[in-house]
Amino acid sequence: DDNNNTTNSEFQGEWSGTFSGDDNGTWTASINSNGDVSGTSYSTIFNDNYSLEGSVSFSGQFQATIGTTSGGSVFTGQLNGNSGSGMWVNSGAMMSGSWSGNKD
Repeated sequence: DDNNNTTNSEFQGEWSGTFSGDDNGTWTASINSNGDVSGTSYSTIFNDNYSLEGSVSFSGQFQATIGTTSGGSVFTGQLNGNSGSGMWVNSGAMMSGSWSGNKD
C-alpha cells in the first residue's frame, strides 16, 4: 500500500528556493506529514505570484503545478535530505528551466 509510505514524510517542513531558465524567480512551500506540498511562487518575468500545489513521494520524487494545470508550470525533480532540484516546463508558454531549493 503506497499510502503508508508517505506518512510522516522525512521532507515535512518549510522549503524555499529559486528557479531559472526561460522564466526565473523564487518559491516557498510547506510539506506536510503526508507529503502534500502547498506554497507560492513569484515570477520575475510576469511580475506576479502563483499558487504551488503538489506532492512528494516517500523516496523524494517531487511534482508540483504552479498556477493552473492548463496554463501553468509543472515542476518535477528529486528531494534528498534537506535539498532538492529538478526541471520545470510551461508547455503553454513554451518555457522551461531548472529549479533548486532547500529545507529551511
